[in-house]
Amino acid sequence: MKTLATQRPVLFAVLVLLILEAIVLGALLLSDLAGIPLLSLDLPILLLNAIFAAILIGMLRWWKETGFTAPSRWKNLRFFIIPLVLLVAPTLFLQPQFPPLDRAVILIVVTLLIGFQEEAIFRGVLLRTFMPRGAMQAVLISAALFGLIHANSFLVGRDPMFVISQIVASFLGAIGLGALRIRTNTIVPLILLHALNDFLQFSATGGLEAGEVASYIPILKIVISGLMALYGLYLLRGKRDDSNIAK
Repeated sequence: MKTLATQRPVLFAVLVLLILEAIVLGALLLSDLAGIPLLSLDLPILLLNAIFAAILIGMLRWWKETGFTAPSRWKNLRFFIIPLVLLVAPTLFLQPQFPPLDRAVILIVVTLLIGFQEEAIFRGVLLRTFMPRGAMQAVLISAALFGLIHANSFLVGRDPMFVISQIVASFLGAIGLGALRIRTNTIVPLILLHALNDFLQFSATGGLEAGEVASYIPILKIVISGLMALYGLYLLRGKRDDSNIAK
């Protein structure tokens, strides 16, 4: 597995994405055949993705390489101040309502699973896979793959324009997240930041089952993600030829 990741990174990345797609398509098939609402399968899908991410990192023996390092090895945590403001402050502007306790617990579990599996796979495994090509290329490639995977929303019938904005915003935001992963030598704060952002967004828009959202929300997401991308490029200045993540 590690040989494939290091010697055939493109093929390895394609296989990872295909496995993620297989999980989604399997859920869609089950929903169609058994008449189970797709929303009811969200948590199982997230669990499968998280298990896959953990197994993949374990097989590669890349826990430290993907950012699961001890706090004593974390660096430059001040770099998280700007992303925290960029991602959280606009969501607070939407006046999210803290849900009832039972629903809050479910949302916390869901958002932590989303944060773990997306960061572990894209800012962890895939970013590390492409690092021999240099930090800049690794961040851009992993960000492009992160944007691409959000095309899954087409499969569940989301509005095409919303999905396109989601793909663009995911790509741009991932540039900033990838840069943070490299500059801070940790993925743990990224997981928590990701989970917090999603928790506030779900609280503001009605949760995972929300249907239509206000037209300005996708635009706001793209603007914020664009600022994250600029911040990421700023953090990566001078690291274009650095092919190693600090360990």
